Amino acid sequence: MAIGADYLEQTLLPMSANPSEYGRTVMSRRLLMCNVMLGLLLGLSPMATVASTDLVFAGGHIYTADPANPRADAVVVRNGEIIHVGSMNDASAIATSDANWIDISGKMLLPGFHDAHVHTRLGGRSLTGCDVTSAGSLDQLSQMLRLCFSTSEKPWLVAEGLNLGFFGPAGPMSPWIDALSTTKPVLLRASDGHSVSINSMAMRVAGITAKTLTPVSGVIERDSDGSPTGTLRESAMDLVERHVPAESFAERREMMQIAVQEMNRFGITSAFDAWVGREDIDVYRDLDREGALTVRIRAALAYGHGALFTLDSPQEYERLVSDGAQLATENFKLGAVKLFIDGVLEGETAALVSPYLSEKGGRGDLTYTQAELNSIVIDLSKRGVQVYTHAVGDGGVRSILDAFEAAQTAFGKSDLRNQISHLQLIHPDDYSRFSELGVVANFQALWALPDEWIMNLNLPVVGMERVQRMYPIASLSRAGATIVGGSDWNVSSLNPLEAIEVGLLRQDWTKNDRLPDGATDQIDTLNPDERVDLDTMLRAYTVNAAWAMHQDTITGSLMRGKRADLVVLSKDLFAVPPQKISTVFVERTYMNGNLVYESGAVTD
Repeated sequence: MAIGADYLEQTLLPMSANPSEYGRTVMSRRLLMCNVMLGLLLGLSPMATVASTDLVFAGGHIYTADPANPRADAVVVRNGEIIHVGSMNDASAIATSDANWIDISGKMLLPGFHDAHVHTRLGGRSLTGCDVTSAGSLDQLSQMLRLCFSTSEKPWLVAEGLNLGFFGPAGPMSPWIDALSTTKPVLLRASDGHSVSINSMAMRVAGITAKTLTPVSGVIERDSDGSPTGTLRESAMDLVERHVPAESFAERREMMQIAVQEMNRFGITSAFDAWVGREDIDVYRDLDREGALTVRIRAALAYGHGALFTLDSPQEYERLVSDGAQLATENFKLGAVKLFIDGVLEGETAALVSPYLSEKGGRGDLTYTQAELNSIVIDLSKRGVQVYTHAVGDGGVRSILDAFEAAQTAFGKSDLRNQISHLQLIHPDDYSRFSELGVVANFQALWALPDEWIMNLNLPVVGMERVQRMYPIASLSRAGATIVGGSDWNVSSLNPLEAIEVGLLRQDWTKNDRLPDGATDQIDTLNPDERVDLDTMLRAYTVNAAWAMHQDTITGSLMRGKRADLVVLSKDLFAVPPQKISTVFVERTYMNGNLVYESGAVTD
């Protein structure tokens, strides 16, 4: 689902600008690269601004995420560690005489954000390539693509962030894509990550014809005579992706380093990379060796058996699972295995309990039979491996919950902190099972609004009753589940503050900026009964996500003895109207007490 702002343009706008204005000004990619690389050169690495003296934060709202000590007047940091969270008097007595006192009056200090679902390399690829996420209409999309492709000297014309909401259920057709180029292959990657659309030249290069068999767990959209129309879904994407020139190690490293800096810009100090292979692991390890990994990464290795979303051979996958502990560095941990349980509602590849309402009908597709999935999860549990999953439909969610239950029956309760991500639909009968089975509910709250994806693509095929059950964050919270927040960047906006606002209001976070304070009932809302409070969303991005990443003993809350991973916001989130939370921005981000991002904006 693509409903995030355009990060290329966000990076180029002054940080004092209202975030709702991001994506409204088109800037050149060359200027972007100059801006990002300048940031790298000016010292936004962990070793560039080392706190040689104590740091004392005081004067504003300090949100600790520690239920035993929820508020404090001051925080003292020494040698990268928090040594005091409490009164101002005690801070004055503890801090050294040359301490650096940081006045946060009118601002907010809180633990660094933990994004529980990112794709670092793909995010970096969108920042350095042609990204059309911000297109507000089909005409604007066409203009942006023509602008990108007019200056490209590459053999393939590739774009990221295609909004499928501008098209019908079958996705873009090749005649529309052919208008972009007939001399070079064109590949448009949908923002949901589950389909690509290609022109006729790309079809010829890939050898895709009416006679091409649809691969297992894939969809080739076809016309009435069986000819491909231009859109490939799930495993069928590989029919064309395998022909796109591969990125070099240097290119991947540049993408991922820029992506890490972008995370710091949004106050993110820890992230769960939700789908990695050997190539990503090599880059992470190299970045950490060079002191450039300014985010604590826990990564989920792509499952290596089957036909869907594999990144390594089965042999390499098994070796990586076995060598996970040896591959760890200070800030990188290979801690889980990623399974795709089903697809997505657009394209009707998500698995449902009750059938789709379309002419095709059916209940969608499970990647594995229940017996296969049970066996996979039981094996990973036996090996002590955390299981991290994609599940969108209520049938997919039920299937993986059944597998977790089978593993628990086989081995008893464990502390693996298994996760299900996305959770667009969950059958109400399954709400309580998350708490009972100790399964983490990993929501992308930014998607919980009635945008063109839900209203134009999902509503016709699932009906209003199921639409109103989408992203049931409040229901699972009431049922005792552990709620964590993730962006799924580059699928949607990386900014946690936007997702936090949507979690509170469940409506378009940019449209409500134009309304008077408190007048948010004037725009559409996706099931207001599923709204949650600010503390729930902050915990989802701090202490809860740290727990889900198995690093709650060192991060996630402001407590004595934990690492000084901190973020300073321009305003106190509890003092602004909920509809204005997305207009607040990050002023400073610290990791281990070292300044890794500073906005340069001046606030009162």
